Parts: sequence; structure tokens; C-alpha cells
Amino acid sequence: MKQLIATCLMLASFTMSAQTGSIEMSTGGFSFIPAFTSKEPNMIINASTNPKRRLTGSLMYMMRMKSLTPTTVVLFTRYRFIDKKFKATAGIHMPAFQMTDQYKVTSFFGRDLTLSYPVNASWNVGSFILNGNARNTDFKVTLVSGNANYHHKKWNFFSQGYYLSVGELTGVAETISYDINKHFQAKAFGNYTITDGQVIGTVGLKYNL
Repeated sequence: MKQLIATCLMLASFTMSAQTGSIEMSTGGFSFIPAFTSKEPNMIINASTNPKRRLTGSLMYMMRMKSLTPTTVVLFTRYRFIDKKFKATAGIHMPAFQMTDQYKVTSFFGRDLTLSYPVNASWNVGSFILNGNARNTDFKVTLVSGNANYHHKKWNFFSQGYYLSVGELTGVAETISYDINKHFQAKAFGNYTITDGQVIGTVGLKYNL
């Protein structure tokens, strides 16, 4: 718990100096692993340094709306080592903290790789690979996903198919967003895990600073 409190204070300091950020109210949560997305209402705060730079620092803070307790706190850094039309970015989660309703804290150290290529002005294709392990349990996970992003005027559709080593799960997920204006964005997320038939759906309203 003390480690989490110290990390929260560090993240608060980081947020004050961040160059981009957003606050989202959602009927669910967010996870880099679609099948792990929370089904309970959350407030999601994101902040980062200038995303146009090769080296960036970011944080995500997620809090349960019902109990006002943290769900997830992640501090990560990413470096874009290929920065042409084709882009490749490596990241480190250092670490990610998760808290249960009973205030039990677990931490997770992860590494990720993001690849992207713009097919044209509307379409972008890519992949995302996440590998990591818990620091205080024997939990290990590898996520491999392929994705396609379509943008048209105020609409954005992000589709992905993925394989998850935990339970050898395969699934598909879709995120749809609509830009209401330059600050507000409406979002909807859906996940279907093919292996076990699990369905997750969330809607949210996001405010970009």
C-alpha cells in the first residue's frame, strides 16, 4: 500500500507537468488486454508528455465510481525507434498497480511493442504485443493482437483481433468514438472472447484537455 501511495504522489506530480491529457467517465474500465476490461463504472485519467517526440512518458489512473477507490495505476514510457511512414514503438510499464475492493494491491511489470502503417488518409493497420509478469504472484501473460483503424470525419473505428496466453483465449474487440467537439468525445467499446463466449460492453464520455 505504501508503494502505491508513493506512486500516486509521483503520478500527481507527473500530471501537473503533462502536455496532453484526458478524463473519461465510463460504464466500464479500460485494459490493454480487451478480455480483462472491467464491467464496473470507472473514471479514467490519462496524461502524457508531447506524443510527437520519440521518447514519451505517460500515466493512466483508473478509479471505481462506486467506492472511489483506485482500480489501476500505470506509469509507462515509450520510445519510437522507427519513425518513418512505418512506425515501431517499444514501451515499458514500470510498473502497473491494481487494487481490489478489499484494498489488496498487486503490481505488474510489462513490456510492449506497437507497430503501425498508414495505408491511406483513412486507414491505418498495425499490431500490439504485450508481455509481462506480476511482481508478487506467479501471473504471466502475453498478448498478441492485430488491428485496423478507420477514421472518417468525426468518426473513428478501431478493430482488433487478439490471442492471449492466459487460458489460450482468442477474441475480437471494437472501439467506436465520435468527436462531439474539440474537447468532448463519445465512446463505445465491445469485446467478444471467442474461446469462452465472454461479452463485455461499455460506453463513455471523454474530455480531452
